[in-house]
Amino acid sequence: MNNMILRESPTRSQKIELSPEERSQLNAFIDLLIPADKDFPPPSSLHLIDAFLNHLTPSKTDKMSLLLSEKRLRAALRDLNASADGNFCGVSSEQQHTILKHFERREPALFQTLWTLANHSYYSRLATLRYAASMS
Repeated sequence: MNNMILRESPTRSQKIELSPEERSQLNAFIDLLIPADKDFPPPSSLHLIDAFLNHLTPSKTDKMSLLLSEKRLRAALRDLNASADGNFCGVSSEQQHTILKHFERREPALFQTLWTLANHSYYSRLATLRYAASMS
């Protein structure tokens, strides 16, 4: 039964590269998922994109199927753009929130995966930065 659930995925030989527009869009998406407050900085200020994308590339020690593929991520970003008449980053924050709610209803599993990866990337990076600051 475990073989049905866990499949080995092919190892990628190169890291995932997003266009500047895709990087901006992913930053905006993550900032909406994890809003900043007085104690926590906006995710985009922590330069999370590379850490986030690292989770899409299997490592030699962890070759199990990934929760999200590059293809699914790019499809999600295209979907967000399409819902915003072609420019997700160009619409108001209120419109972005509405688009995100619709996206969550249409693609709940994909939304949950993106949310999980965003949170893991954010809090891991934040903990690393705070630890490094405390050691200085």
